[in-house]
Amino acid sequence: MTTPAGVLLDRSGNELPLAELAALWPLGGWTSISLVPGGKNEHFRVAAADGIYYLRRSHRLKPLDELLGQLGLMRLLRGRGFPAPEVVPSRTGSGHAELSGRWWIATRGIEGQPFDGGSRAHVQGLGRTLARYHAVVADQPAAVAEPAVLTELRSRVAAQDTDPALRARAESVLEGLAGLLPELPRVVVHGGARRGSLVFDGDDVVGVLDFDSAHADVRVLDLAVAVHDVGKVYTSPGGRDNKVALDLGRVTDLLAAYSRELEPTAAELEALPLLLEAKRLKRGLGRRSRALDGESLSASDYGKILLEDQRLAWLDGHRDALAAACRKGVSWPE
Repeated sequence: MTTPAGVLLDRSGNELPLAELAALWPLGGWTSISLVPGGKNEHFRVAAADGIYYLRRSHRLKPLDELLGQLGLMRLLRGRGFPAPEVVPSRTGSGHAELSGRWWIATRGIEGQPFDGGSRAHVQGLGRTLARYHAVVADQPAAVAEPAVLTELRSRVAAQDTDPALRARAESVLEGLAGLLPELPRVVVHGGARRGSLVFDGDDVVGVLDFDSAHADVRVLDLAVAVHDVGKVYTSPGGRDNKVALDLGRVTDLLAAYSRELEPTAAELEALPLLLEAKRLKRGLGRRSRALDGESLSASDYGKILLEDQRLAWLDGHRDALAAACRKGVSWPE
């Protein structure tokens, strides 16, 4: 068995246990390993004699039962023909391993291309694949009282010194969503249905990644995540309008592709814009509460507060147009 030469550091500058990892997942002999940028977890691309693989080290607070549930979900999906990553057992036969208090897993690489931001077919591919995912997991237990985003938003609204205007707005969103909750279908959501989670072969989705956020929730949460991710308009880095507006044509395309496979309910269409607003409020209030608690915020933190405020302002100005784009996507009457 060969092991990679040299030293690889994690994000904190600490040396990774490469020898231990190569012993757990020999993969016919490693030839190289490199860090994959981005994400809450750390991902590493391993080139080996048996092909390309990805090692993932979960964040420090990842509970074992949550990890096991997500690994079980990936196996279930593959067994039902859905293109989730293949979990590669370690030398012990387990799908996970613990090193220095952190959980590791390995998956086989999926060959293909990333999402093309200029491709209408790729937007439609996300909508179609998300509907297929929801259909595949529809029989899985998913009891949950309310979306976590609402619980977190309610907690932040209750904090002292919250801006009165933001408090009133958040309370209105919470009230609107609370009234819809009994009618919203629950599933084990993907939790991160974004462009970076897909692998394509031409216009076809051949891989769906990033199940680390999968959890029981309202089904429309996945749609809200997908709509915001593929709908947001990129202008120029650092520009005041960068990633603020939503391209309503892309929103309609996404929902039209989804609804051809699985039609959203009327309650879901009403809840979707409210969930978009709830996420913006939660993030903005979160950083504001840190400042009120005495934490020194960075320039990046203040920039993200401003971004969420601008997104809320955009939603204010386009509320009716967004609702119409959602209805149009599923052929609901105006």
